[in-house]
Amino acid sequence: MASLIFQDSLKQFQASGFFQSLEIKRGIERESLRIDRAGAISQATHPEKLGSPLTNKDITTDFAEALVELVTPTFDSAEGLFNHLSDLHHFLYASMGDELLWNFSMPCAFGSESDIRLAEYGNSNTGMLKHIYRKGLRLRYGSIMQCVSGIHFNFSLSPESWRAISSSPSQAFIDAKYLGLIRNVKRNFWFLLEHFGASPIANKSYLLDRSHALEQYGETDLFLPSATSLRMSEVGYQSAIQNTLGIRYNDLGEFINAVVRGINTPYDKFKALGLLDEQGMPQQISAGILQIENELYDIIRPKRTGASTSRPSNLLRRHGIEYIELRGLDVNPFIPEGISATNIKLLDLFLMHALISDSPYISEQEIIEIRTNHSTMVERGRSKDVQLIKAGSLSNIADLRNIFHAELGMLAEAMDAYSPGYSRALSEELSREESLSQRIMDEIEERNMSFQEYGLWQSKEMAGTYDKKLGQDFLKFTKSADQSIKDLKKLEESTSVDINKYVELYNSKLKEKE
Repeated sequence: MASLIFQDSLKQFQASGFFQSLEIKRGIERESLRIDRAGAISQATHPEKLGSPLTNKDITTDFAEALVELVTPTFDSAEGLFNHLSDLHHFLYASMGDELLWNFSMPCAFGSESDIRLAEYGNSNTGMLKHIYRKGLRLRYGSIMQCVSGIHFNFSLSPESWRAISSSPSQAFIDAKYLGLIRNVKRNFWFLLEHFGASPIANKSYLLDRSHALEQYGETDLFLPSATSLRMSEVGYQSAIQNTLGIRYNDLGEFINAVVRGINTPYDKFKALGLLDEQGMPQQISAGILQIENELYDIIRPKRTGASTSRPSNLLRRHGIEYIELRGLDVNPFIPEGISATNIKLLDLFLMHALISDSPYISEQEIIEIRTNHSTMVERGRSKDVQLIKAGSLSNIADLRNIFHAELGMLAEAMDAYSPGYSRALSEELSREESLSQRIMDEIEERNMSFQEYGLWQSKEMAGTYDKKLGQDFLKFTKSADQSIKDLKKLEESTSVDINKYVELYNSKLKEKE
């Protein structure tokens, strides 16, 4: 049974004509390791056919040279987004030679950290700054943790959509709505961990020389018996020190100032690593809790586009929130693209539910509850007796699930007025017999494989879906790749500032207050 508060909110949005005039813009950033046919991380340079990872808007790299990232523009339909993402994968496979994509969030097995080459972006100041940032990440957290892959889902509403609920929506109004959405995403993130969590196991090499509380699985792997997403756990893509920033997303100015303080406040452990290497070259951008804004490891972030030389915090302060970036999604290993069209529709529903639901400010006590629920779900989310904290009391996950599913069902019917197919997509997603994390563990056991063996086998299966379609026309992606090479050359020719000075100038742009 859906809550009365949600039902009333939904009725108000329906009465305003919100769903009839709704325009959603959504995009995806999909990360994946390039591997060779034996399952080892690629030692090859980013393929030349893919253009420059610094200036190509379609395909770039993340931490490692082998950690490719596919970036879509925004689309006004889930189907359009998925089709473009699929085309990008086909182009990637047509350009990678004999390599594969490792189609899992937790990485392949490593012999040592030296297997992982840092991503290179050329000799421009912008490119060198990106490389320095990665050097800093390697110093702070090690290279292996940085090779975890995920799906980032970017979501926004058009100006016309806001006008259905406010005759003259100010940027402050829009900011408040997006922050309310973010708070509700954090409250209900258990649902995404249960439904999208797909990293219950990892090769031992992932935790090389790191302490942990995972259990042995076979001779080569580590797991937790009821885990959903080790990627989102304490051993995943996390930094515990960032919790000291106390970010609650109650106010945009408070959020920005907290992030800026995180950059400007030296952290003794990171300070001791040194800003410069033995040759006097930068190896961290700052010694703060965060080097830069993008080092904030949260499941969701408010964002604003702008010039690559602009500080993200300054863009947000001056112009407000343009879109939100949902970052807590594991790669779906049973889909070649890592995410399906119905997955995308479910994310639309989840985020729309977060947007239209009541969203009080998060208190200090609720921060603790949210963190506790997060840990519970990543570590024991597949256990039938899981209990989560809501408003200070324990609730069985089955009861929370029933309420949330009912509310999503009501919302899907309303969303069908915007674009038919949401009710059908929701029914398909929620009728799945077992979770992704459970399916992974079941298949590993049935095949008597290690995670490395299973990951390579499954990745080859997914790669095989592209081999049959390599003859299609990739002109738009080829042109973009070719243009990116020209853009890189121009950028490098215009570089004239010493890199140490450039880092100093970049840091000087950061402002804590207007």
